Formats: sequence, structure tokens, C-alpha cells
Amino acid sequence: MNIRTKLLLPFLAFATLANAQEVADSVNMILNGSFEEVEGKLKRPGSLEMAKGWKSPTAKKADLFSENIANSPISAPKSERGDQSPLNGQNYAGVMWWSYMNKEPRTYVQAKFKKMLTKGQKYCVRYYVSLSDLSKYGTDQMGAYMSKMLIKKDDESNLTYEPQVPALRTKIYDDLYSWQGVCGMYEAKGDEQYLVIGNFAANEKTNTVKIKRPKGETRPQQANAYYFIDDVAVFAIKSPSECKCEQLDKAESEFIYGKKMTTNKTLKPAEQLDQSVIYFKRFQSGVDGAMDPLMNELIELLKANPDIRLRLVGHTDAIEADRVRMRPDLTELGKERAEAVKAAFVEAGIDATRITTAEQKAESPADSNEGEVALSKNRRVEIEIEK
Repeated sequence: MNIRTKLLLPFLAFATLANAQEVADSVNMILNGSFEEVEGKLKRPGSLEMAKGWKSPTAKKADLFSENIANSPISAPKSERGDQSPLNGQNYAGVMWWSYMNKEPRTYVQAKFKKMLTKGQKYCVRYYVSLSDLSKYGTDQMGAYMSKMLIKKDDESNLTYEPQVPALRTKIYDDLYSWQGVCGMYEAKGDEQYLVIGNFAANEKTNTVKIKRPKGETRPQQANAYYFIDDVAVFAIKSPSECKCEQLDKAESEFIYGKKMTTNKTLKPAEQLDQSVIYFKRFQSGVDGAMDPLMNELIELLKANPDIRLRLVGHTDAIEADRVRMRPDLTELGKERAEAVKAAFVEAGIDATRITTAEQKAESPADSNEGEVALSKNRRVEIEIEK
């Protein structure tokens, strides 16, 4: 288990649901749902079937990417398709979901259940996708098909089965940085033995959106929608509420430490400012409305004391710092938080020349414990008085 996973598991409740490690072997009907068990040495694209338990149902084989390979088209995180770290472990699969004018063959992934599904039993079917950086399009039609027999086609044609889950397949998955959850409930007929994941819709019935090339990526985009796939799970449930999947970054902590904090009126103005801290929700750079009472007090102090100069220092928590691997847009989150507080002060009439900004990322935690409250203390902007 890599460092990112270790950091995420204690804090993101749904992320523990998301990981195949959480769906224990005795529960998950899919063998090797996170593609970690590999038979042989990966060398080239089209090697999905080296992942134990996985097959490509058509002649065009799906891909398998791995952090165990360096400087290869199928390396992770950086590959011929873009830059993405595994959601869990070191490997993930890659599937050609759609291409302009159907010029590139689609690919699919297929796995056999550990045992035949039980008639009348409800199952949650769940997997995570991330759009590759070089895809010019994002699409919908995320489908999973439950089959009673192994699907094996000798050509590269698209599969046209009617996928059973999720029931709603019109959501477009367009996130290049995060892993987005795809899930749905399925009531078994009792003869299903295989799961197939891919796009089963005709090209003209697949909705697409154009994607802007990521900042810093110099390679040309490709006229397709190619998705990475990780943590595939099928497990028995009693109610739909047990089948949850969300985009990874939707786990933003709604808790903001010190919502009711105010300045200590017994201190001098400079001391009141120096002891004040602005807190943030996870992954957010904007000043939350919960901080308005404190921000208003600070603004009044600054207006009443025009000689006071400030240095605003932005910080992140450990989860945010680690997520930079998958989300480059979070690289300067601490700095952005400090700039957001400065912008609020300037908008309220404070001279911008009185305020400087800096960041320390997660390098100087206010609380080094691992609980959610401790982490919330670290998502902050501290105010320092410039001498």
C-alpha cells in the first residue's frame, strides 16, 4: 500500500469504501479488483490479461499500467496516455471508451465472479475511472454488463450489449486529475458469472464534451476518450444506501475548525491580529462564509490601525499535500488560501501594500495528530505582524 493510500484511508470515510482492500476478498466477487496481481513481466500496451482474473472480450486488448515499470508507454504515473497515480496499490487498467468517428477500436475489461451470483440478491457494482490527460473528449455511457457466459470476440468491433448498471449512464466523466466513482445496484437473476466494463452504446448515442489540455502538458491531445480504471468491486448489499461512490475529491471535510472563534478583545490590536487564524474546508482555497464574523473583526482592526502590516501564511493538511500527486492544481493551495484572505481584506478597503503572502504547505502542522479535528486545524492561514 503506497503512502497516498495510507494517508487517505484514516480520514476519508467513503474512500475506505472505494478501495478494493476495504472490500475484503471474502466479500468482493471480483478477483484482483485493483489489478495488483500480475502474472509475468509487463512490457507493452495491450497487456491487461497479465492481470490475474482479467480478460479482454474483443481482439483489441485493454491496457495495464504499473508503477513497477520505468520509462515505458505503460508506466505509472506518467505514461503514453498522461499522468495518473493508482487509486490503490501500484497498478490500474486502461480502456479506450470512445473515439472520434469510431476510428480507434474500443476496448473492454472482463472478469469472472468468484462464484455465480445468487438469484434475487442485490449487489453493488462499483469501479473508479479517471480520464487520461491526452484525451480530447470526456464521455458518458459508463456501463457494466453482467453476463452468464464468457464473451470472446475474434474481431475489434464494439460490443452492443445492454448494460444493466448503473441505471443512469448520462453523466459525463471529465476529470483528468481525480478518480471518479461509477456505481449502481443490480439484482441478480442467478445465472451471472462474468462482469464486463466498457462503452456499449453507439457512437452517436455517446455524449461527449471537449477537454482542455492540462497545464504543463506539451504532448498533443488525441481525438478520443480514454479512461483509467481501478478498484473494481461487486459485493452483496441489503439496500441501495450501501452502494456509494463519489468523486474522490467530493470527500471535502465540511468541518471548519474554530467556526465560532473571535478576537480576544483584552489584547492590543496587533496581538489580536497576530493570534488570529482563518480556517478552510478540505481542498478549498476560498474563504468560507463561516469565517465571516472573524474576518469582519479583523477588517475593523486593520481599518482602525492603519500602521499595522501583515504577513499571511497559508497551510494545507497532510491529505491535501499528498493529493498533489494526482491533482497538480493543488500544488499552491496554501499560497492560494493566503491570497484569498488578502483579496478579502483588499476588497474591504485595506491597502494591498500592507499585506504580503507566503505558504508553508503541510510542513508546519498546527496539530500533528491524525484525526479529522487535528487535520482541520492545519487547513489554515495564519496572520503574522510585520515588524
